[in-house]
Amino acid sequence: MNIDQQIKQELEQEAKQLDVILAHEPGIFKMLGRAYQGALGGWMILVTILSLVVFMVFAWAGYEFFITEGVLIEYKLYWGFVMLLAVLMLIAMKMWIFMEMNRQSTNREIKRLELMVERLVTQLEK
Repeated sequence: MNIDQQIKQELEQEAKQLDVILAHEPGIFKMLGRAYQGALGGWMILVTILSLVVFMVFAWAGYEFFITEGVLIEYKLYWGFVMLLAVLMLIAMKMWIFMEMNRQSTNREIKRLELMVERLVTQLEK
């Protein structure tokens, strides 16, 4: 067996191990639910409601932008600016929600590692 085949075989074994680990990870909806139950659950609810309101503003501004015909260009610019601002706000809120989900997941992994280290310490003390 040459070195290329050995490297390929080891990479395939690592990929199989990663597949097993990832199969036990919760899906996005479970992660989202845990984020709502976490320490910042109230903020998550507030941001979700706020993002729904901002989406309605975005839809309304889009309607006004495309409906206004023959009117001054300032109206189109105004509604276009409102649409752009609403989209930027939506992006920021969704990014915060996903970062909170990531924080929850990272905290859970850190706690798992702490438990594993504690178990190893107790085994070494025996």
